[in-house]
Amino acid sequence: MLRLLERSITLQLLVFYCLFLLPLLLGGVELYLFQRNALQQNATRADLSLAQAVALDVEAIIGPAINIDTTLSYSQEAKQLDRQQLTTAFSLAALAQPSSNLYAVCDVSGNLLLASPESQAHNLSERQLCRHFLPSMQTNGSLISISRISLNSGGSLVVLARRISDDRGKVVGTMLVTLQLERLAARLLSMEKQWNTNGELRTWVVDHEGHPIIQPGQGPFAADSRVSLPGVKEALQGRQGSLIAQESNRDWLYSYMPVSLDGGYWGVVIQRPTDSTFATVVSFRNSLGIALFMVLIGASFFWFAMHGGVVAPLKKLAQAVIMIKPDQETKVMDGRLLARERERIDEIGQVIAAFSAMEDEVHDLFRKSDATSQARLYTLDAIMHSMNEGLLLEAPNGHIIYANQRFTQFVGLSPNDLLPPIFDEHKAQDALLSLIEDPDVYQQAVHAAETGSGPDVIEFYVRGYHNPVGQHIPVRRVVRLRVFQVRDQTGELIGRGKVFQDVTRTNEAELIKKNLLAIVSHELRTPLTSIKGYATSLLETDVEMESAIQEDFLRGIVIETDRMAELVTSLLDMSQIEAGTLKLSPGLYPLDVLIKQALPEQESEKVRISLPMKPSLINVDGRRIEMVLRNLLQNARRYAGADALIEIVVRYEQEDGEVKGGLYLSVIDNGAGIPADLTERIFERFYQVDSGRRRSSSGVGLGLAICRGFIEAHGGRIWAENRADGATGAAFHIWLPPRVLYPPDAQPDMFALLNIL
Repeated sequence: MLRLLERSITLQLLVFYCLFLLPLLLGGVELYLFQRNALQQNATRADLSLAQAVALDVEAIIGPAINIDTTLSYSQEAKQLDRQQLTTAFSLAALAQPSSNLYAVCDVSGNLLLASPESQAHNLSERQLCRHFLPSMQTNGSLISISRISLNSGGSLVVLARRISDDRGKVVGTMLVTLQLERLAARLLSMEKQWNTNGELRTWVVDHEGHPIIQPGQGPFAADSRVSLPGVKEALQGRQGSLIAQESNRDWLYSYMPVSLDGGYWGVVIQRPTDSTFATVVSFRNSLGIALFMVLIGASFFWFAMHGGVVAPLKKLAQAVIMIKPDQETKVMDGRLLARERERIDEIGQVIAAFSAMEDEVHDLFRKSDATSQARLYTLDAIMHSMNEGLLLEAPNGHIIYANQRFTQFVGLSPNDLLPPIFDEHKAQDALLSLIEDPDVYQQAVHAAETGSGPDVIEFYVRGYHNPVGQHIPVRRVVRLRVFQVRDQTGELIGRGKVFQDVTRTNEAELIKKNLLAIVSHELRTPLTSIKGYATSLLETDVEMESAIQEDFLRGIVIETDRMAELVTSLLDMSQIEAGTLKLSPGLYPLDVLIKQALPEQESEKVRISLPMKPSLINVDGRRIEMVLRNLLQNARRYAGADALIEIVVRYEQEDGEVKGGLYLSVIDNGAGIPADLTERIFERFYQVDSGRRRSSSGVGLGLAICRGFIEAHGGRIWAENRADGATGAAFHIWLPPRVLYPPDAQPDMFALLNIL
């Protein structure tokens, strides 16, 4: 993420813009939440204070009336139902409690016994007073009438009833006190007018049973306010508080307060809509929202102004600088990209002018150094392409960045594949790996060399190579790879180089040198040892030898001497072949005679010869052709076995399309055959087929190489292959051109024979 921010100034400014706005918005939200809670608490406390004031008024009016009713019911006058005494007590009570406008006593049957003042008694019937409060005789507390008043009627009464018991505890009647609530109603109306600015403040006063004593409006009373009025239940349990409830799809704030009366609780509930109660909160929220919105608009305007005036020109300038190339013909700073910004005279305009001058200097320097650099590059490239070794240059990450012509030729790519639009490093790698015999071992060795954990010179085998015309030559080759590091002047690694060198000939020459010393010394030491042994025995004077034994020793000396002479002759012939100084001594020879002379006497019965009906004379160097045939027969016997069947087939062919005319001679055996990859290599000098444990035969490995040299000197060709007729065995084929053939019916002209070759 930090890397991404470092690459774009737009993202950096956007992050700073967000870091500026985010704390501001969070602070505004935090301020709103804090102030909202504070304002809501203030409004709630105000409603609770109003409910508490109403509760105090109710307690101040109802409480004394309950106390008077209780005092009168426990007086001796009430216990004895003394009317005269009760009338006096009622007069005194009326002076103490002006709100009480009627005092009455009923007997246990519900009959009115006494009422004071008598002027108010005619307004009430017995059923309304005495019989209605008969249940009060069953309880010790005060019973309050369920009659209620409206705030606007002013004529309703609240009647307090309490039973009267004599000294023995017998219920003798009921003490009634009627209470006029006009003063309380006026008080509540005044409060509502003071607090209720929109006519939506409502006040309820309910008794301990939940029946409303005072409620707003003149509508019918609810049977039980606790069902429909939130907060009543909590107030009647002696708790105070506030809650918000919904009514008619509108939220209302209910503040409730208990009134402690006669050992129980009455309740006061204040109801107001939340939108008017919390109007200050809504106003504060709207003001804060408008302020934050204005800040957001101002910050956004600043952002767009900053982006359009500073960031966008800098981005265009960065794009233009990236487009500057030393070899570019048109000037980037004068293009359409910076058309508007070039006219500015502030710091951005100055920076653009500086880059424009720098671009001119870069182009001038490039023009001055281009010719020299190009000459150096062409010279270096010519040197790379002139190398006999393949060269591969790689970047530190392993990608190929250069390959010379020798490498691409070796792996079979054309010179055009080196051009940048076409050059494919994967194609070059795949082409190389397809030639390597063991790619896994090669890659492990290269990795070890690159990391420094292995040698930097590696040798590996390839299955073949491609010649200059792109043909694949399936010959096993040995390639030496040298890995080196490429560093700049400061020593920083900037790449790796790989040099591929075909060391097949070098290794073979080294091997030939070693084998020549070992083989020649062995082949010369063996006959010399035999000759020395024979000669030493013949020189012994104290031993008498028979003439036959002496003759055998002398014959052995001659045989070993001929063997040494043959080895020396082979070496001389091989040196003449390689030097191109071999001279032939041609003559006319019957082919069947040459074949029979090449056959050892003991082998004549084991070799089957197939000749044409009329064998021709051939104009060849008889001694050397006989040596070729002898070497092929000895080679067949040596590798096919003593009991192998050897066949010599001769045929003459006329020129016919793809078939060349001339003499074809084949030496075929039924041995094990020749490994497919060695059919060409066996004609190399000093090479012998290895059985895997020891050399298969004696000799120096020059026989087949000399045979090829003699045949090619006659203009022919010799090659080897395994039999193709379904049987095992090897077949050596010799082809001689038609010019060596002499017609079988013609008489030889001794003078013309000299001009045949």
